Amino acid sequence: MIKVDLHMHTGDDPYDGLPYTAVQLIDKAVALHYAAIAITLHMKVFDDERVFDYARDRGLLLIQAVEWRFGGRDVLIYNIPPADAARLKTLADLRAYRRERGDDLLVVAPHPFYPASHCLGRELERNIDLFDAIEVAGMHYRWFDAFNNRARQVASEHGKPVIANSDTHGLWMFGRHYTLVDAVPTVPAIFKAIRQGKVQPVSPPVTLWESLRMFIFDKLLERKAGRVTVSFPAVSRAGR
Repeated sequence: MIKVDLHMHTGDDPYDGLPYTAVQLIDKAVALHYAAIAITLHMKVFDDERVFDYARDRGLLLIQAVEWRFGGRDVLIYNIPPADAARLKTLADLRAYRRERGDDLLVVAPHPFYPASHCLGRELERNIDLFDAIEVAGMHYRWFDAFNNRARQVASEHGKPVIANSDTHGLWMFGRHYTLVDAVPTVPAIFKAIRQGKVQPVSPPVTLWESLRMFIFDKLLERKAGRVTVSFPAVSRAGR
């Protein structure tokens, strides 16, 4: 089993001002023994080849991905180049693109039933054929997990696997919510294992303090941070 997290944001995100870089995220992933991660910026495919090289050199698989929005609703798409993402305007476009790409593409429904306008909600079941897996989100309590329970119910009814991700918006959030996948650390193997349900989602409840930190204190930091660009003081094309 390998440890993966397929939903994370960094300072490169065009919508969130986060005070850490992709390199810092990779360093922490390596320290926590992850085999694969995906940086899923909002409406932007992360494609800095220096970062992919850096992850590879450290023994970590970085999967190209994006959190794309269709009609205001979030969808996670994996193994997609920027030019292809740019031409996807509707879920119908995504459906056609899926037929074109086949098993080379993975599509996941993130936090689908949380009470926010950008979550899929009813659109998940209306378009269930588009999704390979359904995500349970890290924001839940020991005494309340109704939104994830609805996601689990829909997944069970439609024969879809459930995976857990951190949806990291702060380095402190990364490391507790992840999925164990029965696969070798390659894109085809991970995608196949997820589709086959060979996964174990790990998502412990958060505390009230952690939720306050996520939604209040971290949001204040985001406003002050602005965008943090990737820098390589010791690793660069010129030095390779």
